[in-house]
Amino acid sequence: MMSNLLIMPMLLPFLCALILVFIKNKNQTSKILSITTMIVSTLISLALLIYVVNHKPITLDFGGWKAPFGIQFLGDSLSLLMVTVSSFVVTLIMAYGFGRGEKRVNLFHLPTFILLLTVGVIGSFLTSDLFNLYVMFEIMLLASFVLVTLGQSVEQLRAAIIYVVLNIIGSWLFLLGIGMLYKTVGTLNFSHIASRLNHMESNQTITIISLVFLVAFSSKAALVIFMWLPKAYAVLNTELAALFAALMTKVGAYALIRFFTLLFDHHPGITHPLLVFMSCITMLIGAFGVIAYKDIKKIAAYQVILSIGFIILGLGSHTHAGVNGAIFYLSNDIIVKTLLFFIIGSLVYISGFRNYQYLSGLAKREPFFGVAFIVMVFAIGGVPPFSGFPGKVLIFQGAIQNGNYIGLALMILTSLLAMYSLFRVMFVMYFGDTDGEEVKFKEIPPHRKGILGILVAVVLAMGIAAPVVLKVTDNATNLNMKEHVFQENVNSHLKEVEK
Repeated sequence: MMSNLLIMPMLLPFLCALILVFIKNKNQTSKILSITTMIVSTLISLALLIYVVNHKPITLDFGGWKAPFGIQFLGDSLSLLMVTVSSFVVTLIMAYGFGRGEKRVNLFHLPTFILLLTVGVIGSFLTSDLFNLYVMFEIMLLASFVLVTLGQSVEQLRAAIIYVVLNIIGSWLFLLGIGMLYKTVGTLNFSHIASRLNHMESNQTITIISLVFLVAFSSKAALVIFMWLPKAYAVLNTELAALFAALMTKVGAYALIRFFTLLFDHHPGITHPLLVFMSCITMLIGAFGVIAYKDIKKIAAYQVILSIGFIILGLGSHTHAGVNGAIFYLSNDIIVKTLLFFIIGSLVYISGFRNYQYLSGLAKREPFFGVAFIVMVFAIGGVPPFSGFPGKVLIFQGAIQNGNYIGLALMILTSLLAMYSLFRVMFVMYFGDTDGEEVKFKEIPPHRKGILGILVAVVLAMGIAAPVVLKVTDNATNLNMKEHVFQENVNSHLKEVEK
């Protein structure tokens, strides 16, 4: 029964997307239907997550064909945590609305493409097969290509070209890696690959294949290969920027965690130091970006890059604490970056400007934004008891255990710079000089303030109730890192065949 529910978080948004195509002239009905669909998907995902944490991972074999021959979905602590958090933020994004274009969004099928992107994201988390992961990536990317090009400005067209070209190159490398791995091990199922790699001796070909996947997923996660992200995110409107920041890079980060804990962790002397090195470069890129710009959308975009560096530093440590922290911080960052882009988008809407110098005195007129901004800054900085703290502490611990002191120092330094870049905005909001151009602040709809309030509450709850989330992330870390545990709990019949 529970295994049959595994398809629902992906099937429901897909069916809703199809229905929205036929009711594009009924805006209110479309909005209610899409929000309801995502609420149900979130609740189902949460129920499945609770079940697998207390029992064991569940699988769904389509058509009754068992792995490795059929299409299989896998629900474990890692995948279902990502699905639950992603479904939750998409629910809030759909509820947030589309501003002045609210009456026209259905004519351009914007909610439909958001839901299709969600299908690709959730499918990427749930699939247990390499080729199906590629298919889900492509569904996600095709929907994102449409969303990033839905505009008429030259700036948006330029950003879209860079975004599309780099992601196509990444997809080509991903497909190349799949072909090379299949030729080497003769299977594409995760648990079957892991089982066969366990029986293989040190193989230079496997190292080369792992590097191909590393580059492919790095282009998706903006790990060093970041050029597409700042331009694309800066030109998107609020809800789409929040959607991309919350999900697009996180799928790439999830894939890196899954691959380099479960599959390519037997000879980590090359890949994992390279992950640490790339994370350090990414943190430096993010730090320079958040300091260099006064455009608050660009600052927010580089905050996304910076957080990817933190996550991959934990993964590269190749320790239980580091990977546990990376998974916790990844799930937390989906929430925090949604909050960040909602706040930034609201500030741009209220003031009409993207330069933070025009926000003088806003926090005195709108105290709610001041409070929400402070909570968001402390969560990004990893200040206790906010949600960024537990993940960063574990990543610190993993870096120390593995001797990654340079990475640890960079993480501390760039975290402070990330907070500083946002504190500049906050100080202008509270204490800025009102001389110069007079800005007439607009009123933001009350329901959007309510959505910001929900996200603030979740950020606080994830920090205060961290042991609950850590139980999930610890379970995910054990399953993917401990030798043979994944194969014993997922497709154990394949292990018997290998014997």
